[in-house]
Amino acid sequence: MRESKKWLAAAVMFMFCFASGSAMAADKVTVRVLGGFTQQIQSTLIEAPFFKKLGQESGGRLDIQFRTMDEVGQKGFQAMRQLRTGVFDIMEIQLGYVSGDEPFFQGVDLVGVSPDIQTAKKVMEAYREAFDKKLQEKFEGKLLCLWPYGDQIFWFKDKISGLSDFKGKKIRVFSRPMSDFVQYFGGTGVSMAFPEVYTSLQRGVIDGGVTGALAGNTAAWYEVSSYIYPMPVGYSMQAHVANLKFWNGLPADTRDFLTKKMKELEDELWAAGAQATGDGINCNTGKDPCKHGKKGKMTLVPVSAEDKDKMKKAVEEVILPQWAKDCNKTFGQCTDVWTGLAGKAAGVRFK
Repeated sequence: MRESKKWLAAAVMFMFCFASGSAMAADKVTVRVLGGFTQQIQSTLIEAPFFKKLGQESGGRLDIQFRTMDEVGQKGFQAMRQLRTGVFDIMEIQLGYVSGDEPFFQGVDLVGVSPDIQTAKKVMEAYREAFDKKLQEKFEGKLLCLWPYGDQIFWFKDKISGLSDFKGKKIRVFSRPMSDFVQYFGGTGVSMAFPEVYTSLQRGVIDGGVTGALAGNTAAWYEVSSYIYPMPVGYSMQAHVANLKFWNGLPADTRDFLTKKMKELEDELWAAGAQATGDGINCNTGKDPCKHGKKGKMTLVPVSAEDKDKMKKAVEEVILPQWAKDCNKTFGQCTDVWTGLAGKAAGVRFK
């Protein structure tokens, strides 16, 4: 394990092609940034361009060395441990992937709690300070921004009519609450990194999967699935975080500059997340306008009022109780903190 960690650090150092400290200007800070997957349109159209021009906007104070998860061979599940070691200075982290390390983080995006992305933003704003505090205490990280990919919905190879057809199906998920939700309706949740899903659908390893409407389109899921069921089970909340030692070591004016710029990035990503679902569904079903994707021939399965009621029941009976059980094991005040912040913002309470 120790040797593998050394190898990872060496590989990352090689990919970033670090110049020696003596070759850099004394007041210039090298910032090693790990972004998201290149298959995500938010990464290619927003995140990557943002960081590539950030160095220029800093007036020469920052040397930004940006790489994506694909480029460094990462899947995202080890992100919190890498954050603590300081292999990267700033990282994009998929919260669903790391909720096993700290269930409290998943509380910002629990299945079925936020019925729409507007509510999800209210929950995020209420939860942000507590999230940042826990991040600093446990993982030596500093929260820079929180944002969503958009509604996380279901894709299936074969015809379904609603939640009753989940029984017996293997469905890709990326968090414990999502797996609990699928299991509640008789399916099996399969934890799988995003880049692995296309081939798994194609080969029949899984019957369906959860992701955003536009994210799945960008990854061409419409080629290997035929039905899209737009019940949102979350918003795939992401966090850009900095290694705390790196952050505290920056000059005050540089921290202020980065704080301002990361807020701008967060606002742009929230706007993109709000637009992604409608655009993605149009693209996948072959309708206009289709701005950011490619047109497919998928069938849109409407979400019935009955299924919405079933979802509420699942949240009350399984999602909240199971998450509270997991979270309270690592943080004794978890339920109380969540209820006073996220629960209050969403109008949801434990029963």
